[in-house]
Amino acid sequence: MQITDPFNNPRLFIEQTRTETLSQLRPGQVVTAQVIKPATNGMAQIDIGGIKLPVQTGVKLDIGEQLAINVVKGGKTPELQIIRNLAPDAIQALALKRILPQQLPIQQLLDGLKALSTANLATSPGGAAVGKNSTIELLLSQLMQSASAATQQPATQHRPASPLEQNLQNLTALLQNAAKSSTPLIDNKGVSQLAQQITQLVSQGISGKQPITAEVIRQAFEHSGLFLESRLAGQLPISNDFKASLLKLITELQPLTVSYLTPTDPGGLKTQDTATTLQLLASRIFAELRHLSEGSLARVQLHQLASLPQDENNLRQIWQFELPIPHPEGRDDFLLRFEKETSQSDPSEERWSVKLNFDIPPVGPICAKLNLQGDVISSHFTAEETEAIRRIEASLPKLSEAFIKAGLTVGRLSARQGEAKKQPDLPPSPFPLLDEKA
Repeated sequence: MQITDPFNNPRLFIEQTRTETLSQLRPGQVVTAQVIKPATNGMAQIDIGGIKLPVQTGVKLDIGEQLAINVVKGGKTPELQIIRNLAPDAIQALALKRILPQQLPIQQLLDGLKALSTANLATSPGGAAVGKNSTIELLLSQLMQSASAATQQPATQHRPASPLEQNLQNLTALLQNAAKSSTPLIDNKGVSQLAQQITQLVSQGISGKQPITAEVIRQAFEHSGLFLESRLAGQLPISNDFKASLLKLITELQPLTVSYLTPTDPGGLKTQDTATTLQLLASRIFAELRHLSEGSLARVQLHQLASLPQDENNLRQIWQFELPIPHPEGRDDFLLRFEKETSQSDPSEERWSVKLNFDIPPVGPICAKLNLQGDVISSHFTAEETEAIRRIEASLPKLSEAFIKAGLTVGRLSARQGEAKKQPDLPPSPFPLLDEKA
């Protein structure tokens, strides 16, 4: 396959494909691709519809970059062309088609990273505090059970500085045995870097020990990943940016996502010998981490698309992001959506609204919406459970007092029982997200 740039005329030559999906491409079709490995020495890797393809190119490609590609010629060796002058609305629609099926709640990745950080792969299952609430936890539990049944534990070449680094060392050692190669998939320095990247990603969130203040939320908003590209353009620091950390983590996981160990059904592991079972489980853990990381990245990209200006005059601006807050029993996930609308007749007149979605047991899903115009604030709550409505109504007088203390004039405060929307709001798209032709 070759991909051309109509302006600079570079070509990308596809070295191999493992499926026949690409042979179904038809001339005139427009597809999206994402760069998952940046161009190094003329080699890069892209993803088209879940198919990862190594490419040789002279085009400068950066990891995470979204490409709009036009199919010039179909068949077994299709020719594709990078679209440089696509309208912004069309680019947005193409991006939505790609990230909607891929996006996953950020909380799933954070829970998986926490499980990997707290498990002790050098002990028997009875001595390890590993649950089975997530895929990562289930795989870790299966790995420890298999290692215990064989009266052996994954060997550690040295004593790392943290349990996370030790777990990563054990898992990579199992992968190295499966690779049957003298060249290590990742050295000790690489394991340390991966552990540091995971630690940094988890620590970037709000600590459960600190009070949730306006300043804490403002910092979380700034580092949510919404503004990564604008920070890069302005040469501003990105060390605490969540999207930047996700991209670095995906890069660190790249050599550990090995193609020769394909994930299989857990029941199929029983037919394997113990060594092969351990190798497969280690491979599946890294594959799941990669899957969750890419799903979280797609989720951030979805929020970025939803936060794009809604009209040319920029009279209405939206910012949408997720705010996971940890606590001793787990983690609560809050979805925040800020909206600012400027009056066309009077630019100094602004109206703000804040939408907050969360689901905290035992009260269940709740949607809170606040509207601020001038110094008048109103608030409306929608909850699915009767007990939640009772608690909210009992707390409305305290909320009114807090607004007055903040110098605001209280408008209408209300609560009702109904469906509380849980999913992120999607950006409007003038193009259909479902192709009618297959």
